Amino acid sequence: MNRVAGKTSIPILLTFAAMLLSASTRVLAAPSQQDVFKSIQDSMGSDKEVDSTPIYLLVAGGIATLVIMTLVGRRQNKSDTPEAFNHPGKLMKEVLRDIPLKSAEVKQLKLLAGAVEEQTGDETSPLILLLCPSLMARGLKGDRGKVDRKLVAQMVRRLRLTAPPTKS
Repeated sequence: MNRVAGKTSIPILLTFAAMLLSASTRVLAAPSQQDVFKSIQDSMGSDKEVDSTPIYLLVAGGIATLVIMTLVGRRQNKSDTPEAFNHPGKLMKEVLRDIPLKSAEVKQLKLLAGAVEEQTGDETSPLILLLCPSLMARGLKGDRGKVDRKLVAQMVRRLRLTAPPTKS
């Protein structure tokens, strides 16, 4: 029995080996050009659509982050710079509410302040002249005829006679 089984098993084994070799050559064979194109068309075809929603969300999130960072930066810069506490024009109006000066006298004080500024080179305002009579005298000495001396003298006399305002 062993002999019969051995004789019949050899052709079966050879047939099985031949089938394996022929199948492996098909597997190892290079694909044809049509197979490659069909594979590319299947993977890139119009049947598959790409969902671009995550990309749009990512771009919108980036833009929102930039806008928020810009607004926060501007807010910090705005709070760092101090605002002007007193404006010279506002201060002058407030002082003129308490001091009885006419508009012509204020104009003369401005001209006198300009004369003092030319002499000293320092910025001078009419309020400084009211507070510092020596500067007013210096401006009158160096004046070239622009200032009405009589008007300034009357203003100084009147200011000396009036009592300082009291706040209640």
